[in-house]
Amino acid sequence: MAVLSTTARSRNFDFHADTFAFANQTYFDYKQLSETQIQISRRHGHVPDFSRHCFQMCRSVLQFFKFADFRPDLPKVSEPEYQEVVRKISRIPAWSSGPKDNIVVPGYRDLHDFSLGETMVLQRNLGLWWPAYWRLGNWRIVDPEPRCGQERMAKWLRNELDHGRIRDVYITRLKPINHCLVVYRYTPGQNGDLIFDVYDVNQPGKIVHLTYRASDRSFYFDKTWYYRGGLVSVMSLYVSPLF
Repeated sequence: MAVLSTTARSRNFDFHADTFAFANQTYFDYKQLSETQIQISRRHGHVPDFSRHCFQMCRSVLQFFKFADFRPDLPKVSEPEYQEVVRKISRIPAWSSGPKDNIVVPGYRDLHDFSLGETMVLQRNLGLWWPAYWRLGNWRIVDPEPRCGQERMAKWLRNELDHGRIRDVYITRLKPINHCLVVYRYTPGQNGDLIFDVYDVNQPGKIVHLTYRASDRSFYFDKTWYYRGGLVSVMSLYVSPLF
């Protein structure tokens, strides 16, 4: 029986252990035209098999961190048994306290190790990409985000991390970027600024930053190969059935 249980325990998030070894593959092509301009276009030819899964991957990082117990001391099991493990963890609401006992993942030491050894099992069982695009909370991207709301978001994230709770967030600037991140650590800056370390599923293994500037009560995302960097609106994600 692959799905075992053990008493849940608290621990610190480890960026190198608690994230996926594989990346979310983007549906569009991104070409940097200048330091401030990126051209976004539809791919010519085959769309990657594992694309548009940023919601599912961010949700799953949170779920595995909260609800999984990796046991490298136990023997590895069959593919169908690992499928059962992944599906059971993925069905636990990410915003909940979860079951009394964590779900054991036998034969692997952490999520990174698991995703290296069982890549296809995870990719095929984390969930379909399209339902996340119809989440009720997605309507928030069309509303202007007030600065006071972004200030509250920064304080909320800081408080959550102070209590050992990593959080998923949704960042948007409509057409330039609509994306999800896992916020797992912060560093206080000058004059009330906060520098949040985030896991970006598009860039596995790379530490990326989401910076809150208190002077204008706004968030700024690092420059990446798919975003020119700069201002974004930040919203909480997977904190309830609606959001």
